[in-house]
Order: sequence, then C-alpha cells, then structure tokens
Amino acid sequence: MSSPELAGAGQGRDSKLHLGQSASSDLAHYRDLFENAPCGYLVLDMDGSILSANAGFLHLAGLSKGQEAGLNFRKLLSSAGAIFYDSQVLPPLLLSGTRGEIALDLRVDSRRIPVLANFSLEYQSGNPIHIRVVLFNATERRLFEKELLRSRKEAEQLAEVILHSSDAIITVQVDGSVRSWNPGASDMFGYSSPEAVGVPLWTLISSEREAEIFEAAISTLMTGREFSWETISRHRNGSEIEISIKLTPHMEAPGTLVAFSAIVRNISKQKIAERALLQSEKLASVGRLASSIAHEINNPLAAVTNLLYLINLQASTPELKQLVETAQDELSRVSQITTHTLRFHRQSSKPTALNLRDLFESVVALYRARLRNSLITAKIGTCAERLHCHEGEIRQIVLNIASNSIDAMKLGGVLYFRCRRTKHSKTGIDGVRLIIADSGTGMDQATVARMFEPFFTTKGIGGTGLGLWVTRDLVQKNGGSMRIRSSMNSNNHGTVFILFFPQETC
Repeated sequence: MSSPELAGAGQGRDSKLHLGQSASSDLAHYRDLFENAPCGYLVLDMDGSILSANAGFLHLAGLSKGQEAGLNFRKLLSSAGAIFYDSQVLPPLLLSGTRGEIALDLRVDSRRIPVLANFSLEYQSGNPIHIRVVLFNATERRLFEKELLRSRKEAEQLAEVILHSSDAIITVQVDGSVRSWNPGASDMFGYSSPEAVGVPLWTLISSEREAEIFEAAISTLMTGREFSWETISRHRNGSEIEISIKLTPHMEAPGTLVAFSAIVRNISKQKIAERALLQSEKLASVGRLASSIAHEINNPLAAVTNLLYLINLQASTPELKQLVETAQDELSRVSQITTHTLRFHRQSSKPTALNLRDLFESVVALYRARLRNSLITAKIGTCAERLHCHEGEIRQIVLNIASNSIDAMKLGGVLYFRCRRTKHSKTGIDGVRLIIADSGTGMDQATVARMFEPFFTTKGIGGTGLGLWVTRDLVQKNGGSMRIRSSMNSNNHGTVFILFFPQETC
C-alpha cells in the first residue's frame, strides 16, 4: 500500500481536490463581486429579458428579489428610452460587441431615474448569446450638469451685460495690471483691449498724483472691503472726463486677494446737472431776495414821494421847484425798477396777453443806467403786437439776450428791438417774430457753436455761463425757435437774435 504508484495516485486525487476547491472559491468570489457591486449589473438574453440581476440593480429599479425574473429590460425604460434602445443601442451593439456610456431613464413608480448604461455581448461559438449591462445612477451627475448649464448661461448673460455696458468694467490683477477691458472702457478712455491688457490700471484712467489713492485702495481691498471715489480722468485724446470708480475685491480662502474688479462710470453730465441745479437755486434765491427788497422799498418810496409832493407845493423859488421835480423824476425811476422786479418774480402761472412794446420799454428802463454808462443807444422799432404767453418767461428771455448784448458793446453802440407778426419759414405756422440786435464785437463760429452749453462763458469770472442756456430752454418750453447771426467784420460787426413764437401755443 505504500508503493510509489499508490502514493502517486493519492497525490493526484489531492491535487484534483485542491483545484476543485480553488475553482469553487473563485466562483464564489466572482458571485460576491457581481451581487455586491456598487453599480447595477444585468445579464439579458438577446430579446432583452432579464436572466440575472444583482442587488445594485434591484435597488436602483425599486424591485424586490425575484420580481426581475423574466422581466424585459425595455419595460423598465421610458417610452422614448425603449425606442432609443431598439434603434440606437442594439444595432451598434450587434456590430461592434460594445456600446458604452448611454444616457437612459429608468421608470421607478412615478419617478424617472437617470442612469448611464454600458452594454457588451457575451459570445459562444462565435455567436452572441447574452447581453451584459452595467448601470450607474446618474441623478447627481444630471443635477451637476444642470447646475453647470445654469452657471454657464448666467456667465454668458453676465458677459453680454459687460460687453454692452456703457460703463467701463475692468478686472485687475493684484499687482494692478489690467486682465480684462470691456468695450465700454475702450469708448470711455480711447484704449483698445489689446492695448490695455497688462498695463497698470491707474496709468490708463487717472493721473500720477492719484497713485497714492490706488495704494490705499489696494490696502483696503486686501481686507475684503470695497473702495470707491470720484476724480477727473483724461481720454486718450486729452479731453477731461469726470468719473466715479468702484473697486470690488475677489477673495479666496483663507481671505486672500486674488484679483479685483473696477466699475468706472462717466459722471460728467451728472456733475454738470448738479452744478446747474445748484446755480439755478442760487439764482432763485437771489431772485427771491431781490423781490423782497423791491417790496420793502415800495413803502419808504411812497412816503418820500408824498413828502416831495408837499415840498413842491411849498417851494418858494423856481430853482427849488426844479430840484424837487428832478428828485421826483429819479424817484419815479426807482419806483419803476421795483415794479418791474416784482413783475418779473411774480409771474402768472397762466398765459396772458403781453404787449411787446411795453416789454421792450420795461427792459430798456431796467437797464437804463447800464446803457447810459456804456454809451449805448436803445432803439425800439415798429412793434404793436401782443403775444399770448407766460409773461415772466418771455421777459426773462429778452432780459438775458439784452444783457449779453450790452456786455458786447463796451465802447458804445446801438441796441435794437423790433417785433412783427409773421409765419414760420418752414412750418407756415402763424406767430410773432422778435428781433434783438446789437452793434457789438460779434462772435466767431466756434463761440456761436458753444454759446448754449451750460457753464460756457466768454466773460471770465464775471459770467456764469447759464444765461443763454436758460434762455434756449425757455424758448423751447414756449414752443418757439431761435436763430443767431453774428459777424466780427470791422465794417459790419454785431449779433442778431431772431426769435419766433407761435401765437396759438405760446
């Protein structure tokens, strides 16, 4: 029994037993991998019926153990998914043996579970006998893709806003160099994006004297706070721009400044409007003060007028009577000035019929001292018209133009007023034309082109630059139009203002 043959036979039986145990162990191992895989795993026959399914698939499909037996895989898909399976999955699978990364929806109760499916064929004797399917739950991936798509759309919308914004929207590196430069910045400062990128921001939008402000701004941004200020910048062509700058930090954990954005807005028009409003308020305050003074002057004027009348009755000599009459004339002129001042301030809110000759005569009376001191002769031509309008506004128009005409005749001259009924040369509308002309120095074409700009003046510190700007606004408000002719010719110099007001709307 102890012969080598028997010993060898015993060893052979032990070896086969060991191999059988090893194969059984490997099969159990693979079954465990199949059953407990972290994804759904299916084996289908060629018509799509489920032959076996692991626990991952049953959980994914909401099935209990045994419910999958004989169930066709198509029944677990949405109607569109089943059509897609037959038309887009099976044909390529049969041709190549694999079909990977297919997005499908499983129907679970009333819900749809998005999955990613991978298909492969199992062959026997060169013929396909089974379809292996691996399914991954793509719910989180689908949500991630939706969130990614939403973020992309928001980024595209933000990019459109930045692209079409009239404000300069700039992103800047921590060292102050420009990283991005939108078209609004190009329009505002005159530098294209390729020219601006990589250049220190403050060299493009401010002067060297503001380098300290930028240093303070960077220090503030590093603390996570915004920084803003207003300044005067320059366009590439040298023109000045009033701007507001707001810097916003871009921070990363743990509180590190990685970049910042700058929003620069052109506030030139806003500042002009603010100055105009302030100046208008000052002028209104002066007007109210003048009106109050004129009103208070009337009381002592009446008393002095009465006293002069009594003195005139008792004057004993012709010389004394002449002095009293002269005093009465001058006092009458003071009274006339206060009356015109009150009439100018207390204008009616409703249109009234205005006698234009009376208007011109009152303007001449108001400026009588200036006309006499400047050796200017005032002439009122043919003018028997009445204009239905807001008296105070038309009076202010004439006063402003007359005042400018007087200023233009430092060495004397003639101030001429005239009005007549006519029709508008372009529209044919009936109305009244007012002409105010002077023999002053005249204006060049550059001055004429800018004379209605707010704060533009040729009078130096003595001018506000608002008179003609206000005048044009009042003319337009009353439905009128205005033309100017001016000449600086040595033989024929002066300026003519031609105003037209429609009778039915003014």
